[in-house]
Amino acid sequence: MYSGQGMDGCVVRLHSVSFKSRVEGGSEAFTAQPIRVNFHQLLRTSDAPELLPKVKNQDVLMAVVALLDSTLPDVGSQDIHETVHSPRANTIILLRDHADVLEEFSGRSHPDSQGELVSPKLPEATQDHQSDSFQLSELYSESEDSCEESCGSEETDHRWSWEHFCAGVPEFLAAARKRREIREEAGEDGEIPSSAVGVECLLVAAAAYERKTLLTGEKVLQLSLLATRKRYRRCGVGRYIIELLKSQSLCGNYDALLAHADSDAIEFFSHCGLMDDPLLNDKFREVRDEWANTTLMSYLPPFTTELKSRNPGFSLSLAGLEVEVNLARMTALSAYQQQAVCVTRLVREVKTLRDQLELQREEVDMLHNELEREKEKRHKIEQMFLEYKLRKTWQLLEERDSDGGSQTDSGPASPAEAKPEPGHSA
Repeated sequence: MYSGQGMDGCVVRLHSVSFKSRVEGGSEAFTAQPIRVNFHQLLRTSDAPELLPKVKNQDVLMAVVALLDSTLPDVGSQDIHETVHSPRANTIILLRDHADVLEEFSGRSHPDSQGELVSPKLPEATQDHQSDSFQLSELYSESEDSCEESCGSEETDHRWSWEHFCAGVPEFLAAARKRREIREEAGEDGEIPSSAVGVECLLVAAAAYERKTLLTGEKVLQLSLLATRKRYRRCGVGRYIIELLKSQSLCGNYDALLAHADSDAIEFFSHCGLMDDPLLNDKFREVRDEWANTTLMSYLPPFTTELKSRNPGFSLSLAGLEVEVNLARMTALSAYQQQAVCVTRLVREVKTLRDQLELQREEVDMLHNELEREKEKRHKIEQMFLEYKLRKTWQLLEERDSDGGSQTDSGPASPAEAKPEPGHSA
């Protein structure tokens, strides 16, 4: 599908790829060259190579931000610029050949030809930075069907920033407007100079991604932004970019490819092999909240990557595969046995603890019942004792009352009468 031309530095160029055009009734095909670039590193390098001949690298960055901004208006041009220009971010861009686009313009530049290369009117230049970012999104408007949209800037300072980016917008807009005027003045039969075709006409698609290491130690490749020019959609461009991201020979080893898809893009990513399984993707919840109103989707690469398959010691022999399968089966069986033993012992431990708990409950109930019996017995004893004391008190009171009554009836006794007779005891 592709082959690399070099992996060193901040720019990696791949061989051009052919795509079938979606123009009805035609069998046209166009070619585009994929380039992986780290814009942050590229713009900080004084002797950095040019992505396009005679085109400033800052202009390419402008075109990429404009395309993403027009396709993803809810994100915002400043956030897009910060994402693409991040030190850890890489961007895959597809650029058409300058000669091919010039030839198409020469044959179809008139608005009545086929409408494929006609773009909306460029906005007037302004010095306001907020208006500049809005103009950039207009250059790749969804209403266009052409390859004639623009945006850009120029700045080579190491402190390339959003302010510098906005400051260069009017200059690039003016240059893009001038190129458009030249193409319109040439007319249908006129010869269009090569300088009238700028980077805004060559850009086909762009995708920004970033490698991350989660707290779990897993390495993920997060697709942050993806956009394709309207006239190049449904040509397989987006699917091709996803396949590039799946290629670990280009992006490096990773455990999962993640993408936050809005409702309109879920079907596209599903066709590209990404899954929206919430249970599976919950393990990547660390990156879930970075985008709002999106669905986290993931692609899990095979165990044997293409990097391993290119190793001279890698073998696809049937005997070797059988050995690996048997080893994997034995490993899985051993893991299952260990898990089964552990679960069985845990179940028995729980059962034993339940039995002990039940015995303790029975003992507690028995002690509680015995305590209640003892309380009742003590209550009865106390009641009997109180009744006994009450009876004895009444008896004493009755005896005192009876003794007092008898003494009152007989009167006082004489000493002689009171003296006991001999032989009798008192």
